[in-house]
Amino acid sequence: MIIFFGGLIGAGKSTIARKFAAEIGCLYYDVDEIKKSVAAEEPDYQRNVREGIPFSDETRLKVFDRVIEDLRALRGEHEYIVVDETLHRRGLRRKLYAAAEEMFGDFVVIWVRADEKVITDRLRSTKREGHLLDDPQPMRESFQRQFEEFDRSVIVCNNNGEPEEALAYLKNLIESTSALLKLALRNREGKAG
Repeated sequence: MIIFFGGLIGAGKSTIARKFAAEIGCLYYDVDEIKKSVAAEEPDYQRNVREGIPFSDETRLKVFDRVIEDLRALRGEHEYIVVDETLHRRGLRRKLYAAAEEMFGDFVVIWVRADEKVITDRLRSTKREGHLLDDPQPMRESFQRQFEEFDRSVIVCNNNGEPEEALAYLKNLIESTSALLKLALRNREGKAG
């Protein structure tokens, strides 16, 4: 199963996704690593990054093609993979969803969000080592303008505090859901018998 972690820049999506993958013992896959190599081939890459201009749909599709290729190679080794990607554009994320369904049979989307003030404070105070963007604020604003609502159910994880609080919320949600599923199965078996 693919567990997509989406969220706009500064919401804490990557931090939560990394910690979640470690917590449940599965592979963490960062789409930004692919973006770095594919987008660097774009002629206007440096200017776009500096000025907060999002990558073109053509570039994003190249990135997603590489991601899908990687996931295809990884599926034999990993039953669960946490995939970290903004997922802010509906048409583009559908490509990832279709591949996840085809290769893994199912997927879930966890949308990480935070209050505007929290995000602004994070982006001002956090050194983003090894990140694609030196100054993420202009790109974040572009992504926010481009954001398209989800057309399927997602799990929303508020991340206004420490990452451990968001992780505790997700863990509790999973445990509660698991208990509900067990109850539903037990009731179904009781009616069948």
